[in-house]
Order: sequence, then structure tokens, then C-alpha cells
Amino acid sequence: MSDAAALEWLDRLLSADESQRESLLAELGAADGALRMRVERMLAAALAPDHSRVLGKVVVDGLTQLNLEAAANLQEGMVLAGYRLIRELGRGGMAVVWLAERADGVVKRQVALKMPMFILQGDADLARFTRERDALASLSHPNVARLYDAGVLPSGQPFIVLERVDGIPLTLYCDERKLDVVARLRLFFQVLAAVDHAHKHLLVHRDLKPSNILVDAEGQVKLLDFGIAKLLDDSEAATAPLTEQAGGAMTPLYAAPEQLRGGAISTLTDVYSLGIVLHELLAGVLPYRAPKGGRASLVDVLEAQGRGELPRASLANFDEDSAAARGVTLAKLRAALAGDLDTIIGKSLRIAPDQRYDSVAHLAEDLRRFLSHRPIAARRPGFMYTARLALVRHRFAATVGAVGLAGVGVAGVVAWQQHRESMAHAERTDAVRDFMFDLVNDAEAVEGHEGEVTGRQMVEGAVMRARRDFGAQPQLQGELLGELGRMYLRLGANEDAVPVLTQSVEVLERHATPDDAALNKARVFLATALFKTTDDLDRVHELATVARAACANTTVDCAKARGYASSLLSQHAAMIGEPALSLQEIRRAAAELELAFGPQHEETAMLLLRVAIIERNDGQLVEAGRNLQRAVAIAQHLQLRAADRMEIERSMAVIDLDLGRYEAARDRLQSLIARPAAADEHALQYRLLASVFVELGDADHALKSAVAALAAMTGGAVNGEWPFTKQAEARALSLAGRHDEALAAIDQVIARFLADGSAADSYEVLRAKRYRAQMLANAGRDGEALQALRDLHQQHMSASTSPVERGLLLDALGVAELRAGNGEKSHLAHEEAGAQLAKQLPKDHPYVTRNASLRAGAKQTTSVKQPENVDQRESS
Repeated sequence: MSDAAALEWLDRLLSADESQRESLLAELGAADGALRMRVERMLAAALAPDHSRVLGKVVVDGLTQLNLEAAANLQEGMVLAGYRLIRELGRGGMAVVWLAERADGVVKRQVALKMPMFILQGDADLARFTRERDALASLSHPNVARLYDAGVLPSGQPFIVLERVDGIPLTLYCDERKLDVVARLRLFFQVLAAVDHAHKHLLVHRDLKPSNILVDAEGQVKLLDFGIAKLLDDSEAATAPLTEQAGGAMTPLYAAPEQLRGGAISTLTDVYSLGIVLHELLAGVLPYRAPKGGRASLVDVLEAQGRGELPRASLANFDEDSAAARGVTLAKLRAALAGDLDTIIGKSLRIAPDQRYDSVAHLAEDLRRFLSHRPIAARRPGFMYTARLALVRHRFAATVGAVGLAGVGVAGVVAWQQHRESMAHAERTDAVRDFMFDLVNDAEAVEGHEGEVTGRQMVEGAVMRARRDFGAQPQLQGELLGELGRMYLRLGANEDAVPVLTQSVEVLERHATPDDAALNKARVFLATALFKTTDDLDRVHELATVARAACANTTVDCAKARGYASSLLSQHAAMIGEPALSLQEIRRAAAELELAFGPQHEETAMLLLRVAIIERNDGQLVEAGRNLQRAVAIAQHLQLRAADRMEIERSMAVIDLDLGRYEAARDRLQSLIARPAAADEHALQYRLLASVFVELGDADHALKSAVAALAAMTGGAVNGEWPFTKQAEARALSLAGRHDEALAAIDQVIARFLADGSAADSYEVLRAKRYRAQMLANAGRDGEALQALRDLHQQHMSASTSPVERGLLLDALGVAELRAGNGEKSHLAHEEAGAQLAKQLPKDHPYVTRNASLRAGAKQTTSVKQPENVDQRESS
């Protein structure tokens, strides 16, 4: 089969309507089945730009060994090379990717298992795969997905196990957040840093595109799919089969001309692809002429490259929607792209490789120059161009000059001071960002150190560097130490954080203004470290209070400082037993951080979650439900950490359970259980589900869920959650009529609570004793049940229990009194129960409606009426 015939058929198919393509393919298949298969793959490559495809002459050899059947036969639960497949994450033309985990359970970590759709045949293929594996293993960068494992199955099927990245494509991330051009460029620097790191390790990516560049919820970029990279080791280039095989794995719309033509691949190939990605990131479209509202095809790509120059980004065919996604009008977006950005993108997209930027680092440097209003290297620095940029950089002083000579002296001093302060702040911000980036980017083991450098060791090295190198810049040094102290906190190294944050605060108090955001954030971080490591709550309160009061300006960073301070003060209030103040402070924190991050940000969602949890603990269930519902709504549109999303969804299920929305709680928990999670997380979910089934009166499913919770829990009875889970099992056993087992289980629970230090009148113990009394009643031991409930009622009189728990106890007591023939006492108990339940529950709650029924029944009779069973269905 000839290349010419394949390309001719491809052109015919691209030119035809979709309805005509199937008949054309049938015609081709009747004449040449092999050619049809090849053309179909090429057609898919041209029409599906978001998947890695193989195209043209350079892929003819590689496609003959495709192993599509192996990918088709993969199933959930299958174990390959020690990894259990969970679900398929996606597939392209050359590989399928599955979410997987270690089957032996030694490492609790989900990974992405990538299986190329080909079988290695012969020594040359094995050597090539080994080189690719070693190339991947050499990469260690915060913006590159890590390689964990790689190998070859007995069938010859290779596999690669990579870090699983929970993120969304770069372009989608920016569009969802309506980031402006500057914000997009700052994010793009992470992409450039990752590619530059790979180039320094003699690797070319060769398939750079938005779907291979993911961004997580915290704005961290992760570059994927170095599995098709080619080593640039000249010493082996003449003999390495890698230079000849699979050389064309790529995505046509982002491929450099030399890739499409089968030419030599180099780092400049990635520079071109980065130019395409940058064009799409900033303009919203690719630099090709495509049908309006449609995507470019291979024909459009070849036609554009054939002209010798791609159109300028500022003249691209984007519309008002693209501009709106960048927070500007169409005219303003064109103006923003015109000039230096046009030049930078254009230089990256030169057809001849030697006319592009000669490295990714030089491309990054020109973008930094653009952002700082300095002349870029890609254009000749004429006088007017240089002067215009100088005026932009010094626009405050320049404006003063235009006012007139009369006031230029005083006004000039003021304007120049403002300019210096502004530039100093900007330089501090840039320096902190660059320093923190270099902290990870340049991390290497010191002499004598064996193994991988840990995050803690990197921070230790950075602290030494900040103290050593920035003594002449004390304000910058203080800010750096503050951020490093915060990193210690995130790593759980709270003791190490204290001296670093103490120094940060001392330095900034001497050299920064009182309302400096860095100073006041450092105060809050220090207070947080002290809160976690000492009993000096007065010092914690003082630092957080001072930080919040001092950072009174309207900047975003000060809003963050105030929000962090209020959040810590909420924890402080809870610690000293002031729940009302704790709730007041967390609500204040949520308001500040929503102001700082915006209403559709993950920080806002997580703070609303904390507000809801504290409201629930305070008995404000309706308010908690409202705030948590809002957190869920925000989270739906965000890419969160898996653990954060799970916590939000689980908390919503708890609120649903509290508010009597049992079906909603059941459905939400069953959905969570179906997702991958740590064993203890699944144990908690099963335990809550058991409580839901008890409320629904489903004894069989309640017991199964409780048993599953106990089985999933790590550590068995020594786990701190064991008594709560055992309690759920006891309630399910009682509902199932297995009374002796239920009583034995609840006795174990009460004993465990007391052994763990819970007071006899604590909420946990009193609730467990109520369950026990009701289990006695269900077992027909009415006299014992009545006495136990009366004793509990006396304890409740002096204990600080929630109105809902008190109401449930009184309803249980009312039922027991009625059984004993005490109709008047029963009626009084139910009346008081109704008043208690109404304090915290909505009128349509099942507990409230049941109480109304019990009140009515007790009022109508004073004779002994023996209910068959005491209702066991109450919230956990």
C-alpha cells in the first residue's frame, strides 16, 4: 500500500460529508481491506485532535503491530503485573489508560496504568521500551507526572505505571475561571518549567497539547505522557532504533512541520507545540483557518504550514465568547495580543526550526520580559519601542511630568515613592514565587545522602538558603521564611515550623509596615504552629487577634490573613468551650475568604463545609444543611482534591440523615462507596449507611452495612472509630430481632467509651445508654427498659445534651411509661419531647411527625397499651 494512496483517500474523506464517509470507506474496504484500516486510523487522527494519533509516512511501520484486542479485553478488577484495574480513564490512538492500585495493598495509592496498544517484538523493541522507561524515570519535577513502575507482560505487552493526576486540561481550567491573559501566562510558566526540565534530561515530549497538560484544584500544572519521548543522546543516535520507530506518535493539530514530514525531532519541535498551545490558551482558537464554529483538520494544518507562516494571534478567528472567557471584550483581547505577544507566539511557530526560539528557557524569558514591560529579545529594540515600555514601567513618574513644572517637585517625590513601593512589592512577590519554585525545581540530594529528597528536606534546605542569602533584603527574607514555615505546617512538621515562623514575624515586625499582608499571615501561621504544639492558648489568641486587626486594608492578601486568623480563632474558641464564639468566628472566616478567593473557589467551598460542621455540632441543622448545600453546588463546578470532594459529599449525607432525608442520604452514601477510597473512609461510609438503613427500617441492609464497616476498618477494635461502628451494628441487630447479640454489642460500646475517657454524662455515653434501654424494650424486658430510661432522664436534667437527643429520650420514655400503664406520664413526656425536637428540627422531620402521633395516642388513653416494638430508628 502506498503513502500516496492513503493520503489521497484521506483527503477525499475529509472533503466529504459525514453521511458520505461510510459509503466511501465501504468502497475502499471492498478494494483493499488493509488500506481501509490504515485510512480509518488516519481519519481518526485528523478528526480527533484531543487524542494521540499516528499519521502519514512516519507511522506506517508502527501501526502494523497494534494490539487493539488487548485493550478491548481489559476489565475492572483484572490484575496486571500486580496492579488491580479500577476503571478506564481514557484512550487514544496508541494507548489506553486505566485507574489502578497495587493488588497486594502494600502501597495505598491510586495510579494511572498506561498500556500502549502494541506488542513488543524482538530485541529492538525491547531496547526502545527500556530507553523510554529509563527516560521517564529520570524526570523528577513538581510539574511532571511521576513514573512509578514499568515493565513488559509475558505476552510482550508493555505497561507504564504513572502518577494519577486529578486535574483538568489547561485551557478548560483557565476558561472555567475566566482567567485574563496575564493570569494565563503565569500558569503557562509552569508548563515551560516542566518542558525545560525534560529537555535538560535529554528528552523531547513530542505530543504537547492541552489534554496532556492538566491543572489541579490548587493551580498546580502536571505534564503527562512522556511515554513517546525520544532521548537526545547523540552518542547512541546512530544505532538506536528509537530514532526510527514510532517516531510519529503525535497529535496533528499541535505537531511541528518536521513531525508531519518525518523530519528530525529536537527540542525545537516542542517549542513549536508550545507555541500552538500558547496561541490556543490566549486566543481560544488554534492558529489555522477552520470552518466557523468548527475545529481545524489535518488539511487545514498542512495548508497553513505550506504557506510558510501562520496567522498572527491578534488576527485569529476568535469571537466574543473567547474574549468573555478572558474577562475582556473582543477589541480588548485583540489589543492585548497585538504587539509583543504576536511576536513571541509567531517566533515559536516558525516553520523552519532554526528560526524559532532556540530553547524553552528563552521563550520563557521573553514572556517574563513582556509581563514586566521590558523589550523582548524576539524583536529589534528600536528607540520608540524601548521608550514606550520605559514609560509604561514608570508611568507614575511620567504622569507627574505632564502635570506641569509648578507641582513637579512635590508630586514627583510622591509619585516616585508610590512607584518604588509598587515595584518593591512586585519584586518581592516575584522573588518569593521564583524562590519557592526553585525550592522544588532545583532539589537534589546533597553529598552523602542516599535515596529521594523528601519535601521536608527540601524545605530545610530552603530555610538555610533564605537565612544565608537574603540577610541584606530583610523584608524579602521575612516573607520567604513565612511561606517556608507554612510549608512545614502542610508537611505536618509543626515543631520545625515554630522557630522559622518566629524569625519571620520578628524580621517583618522590624522592617514591614503594620498592615503588611506577609507579616500578618506569618503571625497567623505562627499562631497555628503554636496551637498545634503548645498549650499557650493566650499567645495563639493574641497573635491571631493582632493579625486580623492590623491587616485592615482592602487587598486580597489582607482578606486572606483576616480569614485565616478568624478560622484559627474559631478553633481556639472551640478548644476553650465557647461554641457560640467558635461559630461566629468561622462564619467571619468564610466571609473574608470568599471575599479573597471569590464565591466559586475551592477555598470558599471548604470553608462553607467547616461552617456547616460547626453549625451541625451546635444543633443548627437547617442552617448547616443550607451552607453545605451551597458548598456542594460550588464544588460541582470545580476540580477538587478527591479527599475534599469526598468529605463534602459525606458531610452532605450526614446532614441529609440529620434532617430526615433518608433516601437522599442512602443514595449519596452508596455513590460514595462505589468510588475508590481509603479503607477507613469506606468504613465510615458503611457505618453511616447502616444508620440510614436503621432509620428506613431495613434491618437486613443495615446489618450488612455495619458488618462491612467493621470489616473495612483498619486496626480492628483499637481503631478510635470502632465503638461508633459497633454501635451501628448493635442497632441493626436489635432491629433484626437478635436482641441478646444487640445488648452484648452495646454493652461493649459503653464500656469502650468509658475506657477511652468519656464522662458518664457525655453525649456519646448517654446516647449509647438510650439505645441500650430501647433494645431492652424491644427484647420484651419492659421493666428494665423503663427504669433505665427514667435514670437517663435524671442524668439529662444535669447534663448538657442537645435538644434532639433529649427529645428522643423523652419519646422513648413516653412509650415505656405507656406500656407500664402510666398514660399521664407518657403524655407529659411526649409533650416535652415535642418542645425539645422543635428547637432544632424542621416541622416535616420524621421525628417531629412521629412525636405528634405519639402525643395524640398518649392523650387519648390512660390505659396500658402494649406496642409491638419500640421504634429503633433514630439519627446516629
